[in-house]
Amino acid sequence: MQRFRIPIDVLQVLTQYISITGLVLPLQYLKFLRAVDFMSLDMRWLTSPGCAADVDFYGRLLVTTLAPLVITALIFSPRCYLWLVSRRRHVVAPKLREVVARDVNAFLVFTFLIFSGVSLTVFETFRCDELNTGKSYLRADYSLRCDDEEGTHTKYSIYAALMIVVYPVGIPALYASILWRSAVRQRDRTQLPSRLASATSFLWRPYKGRAFYWETAECVRRLMLAGLLVFIMPGSPGQSAVACMFAFFTAMVYEQVRPHQERMDKWLYTLGYGIVVCSMFTSLLMQVQWVEGDSERAIGNRLIALNVLLLVMALTQVALGYRGVQTAGGPLRQNSLFDPYSESPRNAMRSTATQVDDASAPSPMS
Repeated sequence: MQRFRIPIDVLQVLTQYISITGLVLPLQYLKFLRAVDFMSLDMRWLTSPGCAADVDFYGRLLVTTLAPLVITALIFSPRCYLWLVSRRRHVVAPKLREVVARDVNAFLVFTFLIFSGVSLTVFETFRCDELNTGKSYLRADYSLRCDDEEGTHTKYSIYAALMIVVYPVGIPALYASILWRSAVRQRDRTQLPSRLASATSFLWRPYKGRAFYWETAECVRRLMLAGLLVFIMPGSPGQSAVACMFAFFTAMVYEQVRPHQERMDKWLYTLGYGIVVCSMFTSLLMQVQWVEGDSERAIGNRLIALNVLLLVMALTQVALGYRGVQTAGGPLRQNSLFDPYSESPRNAMRSTATQVDDASAPSPMS
């Protein structure tokens, strides 16, 4: 499933862009994105109980921000208890260390999936529209006023500000801390890679050693293409133009760095950012009424074809990976996103040595 992280990223950016801007795209393309939205694993389904119970935006904000914390606690609580019991007995079983490391890997995957969706919801708390009547309403839910006398919006704004520290800032900071510690350890050739380093390989394994930080840069990119657009000229052609600029700029940065190790990942990422740029540019053209009718349908069909090609390429890469493992006589679990122990000790040492050599090379960003 690791091969699907790029298509998941692309689908999340597109669906969240539509959610933020409410801008138009070719009708058949919108229907296609709605049909494949489940594949983005956006985790915004966490707010569905709020919709079912007719809860307003504030309720959805609470569900969206608190549910991931509860899930994280459920992931780690049993292991932490067993670890504490083992420590009191002055014995930490190797099997327990392995299980805890697997939990860490699952946690990192979970944060990757929820990052942009939760960040978007948090940012929406601060976006209000002031009408001609002088009253201010929350753009995400016009049943709520931003200037209410009870101060409800102010209280939730303070809460959302705290959640900014946890999600839009906290998750990239967590990634940066983990990656920096791994890089420092890899530069010290006298230290063997720890089991925890293997568990966090989700963050660095796809990338070259000189670009070990790239997953943190991806967080910034996802914020630029989704969450931050909430504050930029909402609903106007200017918002679409800025989105196109952000998409083009991040694409150029990628071309300068080229962080991926595998060629197929480079192709997938290039196709992915091409889809994002074309989709946002199409939205801008339709907003200023430069395309309509037959041209709109033709562009929509081509965008659908590009998205299908992206998914087919990812599926093909997965199939080839499984076939390669079977040919080598290895177990299929080696390619699992949720199994950080995919390499034998010898291969892990070789991979680590390669990462160390790459880490010593100068970064093109410097």
